[in-house]
Amino acid sequence: MADAEKQAVDVRKNMARLRELREAKEAADATLQASSPAPVPAKGRKKLPR
Repeated sequence: MADAEKQAVDVRKNMARLRELREAKEAADATLQASSPAPVPAKGRKKLPR
């Protein structure tokens, strides 16, 4: 029984660590996205006359 509790604690610690990493990455991505210029919209293609 103690083994299962230890494993559950380890899983929760790992999930918390991964959550922190994910949130830090998302914050860095948001900062990078905000600092980069807006993408230029693609021009529509004209149909060639036949």
